[in-house]
Amino acid sequence: MASVLTLMMAMPLLVELWGFIELALEAPAPHDGPGIVVLMAPSLMCLGLPVALLVTLLGVVPTLALAGWAGRRSGREAWWWVPVASTLPVAVVAALPPSRTAPWWWWSAAVVTLSAVALVTRRAVPVRRPYRSVLFGGTLAMLAVGVTGLVVYGTGLVDEYRPPRTPMAELSGTWRDTRGGTLVLDPTGRATAEGLMPDTFRGDNRPAGRCDGTGTWTYDTGSSPWFQRVDVTLGDCWSGGWTVGGTPERLKLNHEYGDPDSPDWYVLTR
Repeated sequence: MASVLTLMMAMPLLVELWGFIELALEAPAPHDGPGIVVLMAPSLMCLGLPVALLVTLLGVVPTLALAGWAGRRSGREAWWWVPVASTLPVAVVAALPPSRTAPWWWWSAAVVTLSAVALVTRRAVPVRRPYRSVLFGGTLAMLAVGVTGLVVYGTGLVDEYRPPRTPMAELSGTWRDTRGGTLVLDPTGRATAEGLMPDTFRGDNRPAGRCDGTGTWTYDTGSSPWFQRVDVTLGDCWSGGWTVGGTPERLKLNHEYGDPDSPDWYVLTR
């Protein structure tokens, strides 16, 4: 139960932490930020409980058992056996076929998270009121992350990402996707596409497959950098907008498609 409660406190803490981190990352649309944890709280409480139970049974308990066994065998029980032991459950999951495509940093983060939860559980169990200790520690950690994030961004130590303000003249030229498609924006307002869309793209009321043709384009600077928009019309083949993103050194055009709540992005680069 101490492990389950620790995981239930860790979930909103990780969402809050990631919310602050992603504010500095390049993105085609504004980030939700750490405030998303408030909207996600009901889902985390409902859907997080079975996840916490599963992780406890398959991850935390085996980690603590293995760490205890290693400590007794070596004659020196110590906290650092816990992060060592946590690598085994993570390695077992990582070896499963569906998990082999995950990047190495994902598994490194999983080891760190499992170690932290197991260490907090190991520390809390002997305490007289373990649940109160976990709740107090988790709340304190969330407050610490919130204050630290506000200070880091408020003082300018880390800058929040915003798309570069881009004049229309800098948008003229050839833009490419990663599969051979190109979009040429002429300074006169003429647009030419060749193999523009990826094969998997499905736009509303647009034919599937690749887009070849000529048409026009216009540019709206918008009220903020996030709303800079390039509108391209290529007859029946394409009619839609692109937001401007990337960096001043590497501009990108981003087109949103798919599920509005979790969109995919079709990206062109200069």
